[in-house]
Amino acid sequence: MIATKIFLAVFTVLTSVFTANAAIIDMFRDKNCKEYVGTRNVWDNTCAPTGEMGFESIRITAKGGFNQIITAYAADNCAPTTDDLCTPADNVGKCVRMCDSTACHALSSYFAVGQCF
Repeated sequence: MIATKIFLAVFTVLTSVFTANAAIIDMFRDKNCKEYVGTRNVWDNTCAPTGEMGFESIRITAKGGFNQIITAYAADNCAPTTDDLCTPADNVGKCVRMCDSTACHALSSYFAVGQCF
């Protein structure tokens, strides 16, 4: 019984540590978060290509670190284009439309104070 309680306490702490450093994002094929295509962890201050898995909207389920901004890219390497949109990682649970005229193929998370840029 005591071992189980210790395990649960350690598991809870470790789980909190790992999710605090990455945004967890559900991706959807459509613009309204209806057609789920997958989930992607985006570590703070990194690029996370999604490969062939294109998406047009996201729902953030964990926000990652402090003041992170999530940006979606049409290119699968986080190279900026005119179709890229961003949202504060604090928008947990909200459906956010990301790419305007084409499917997105990468996500990034970066620190910023204030609005997306």
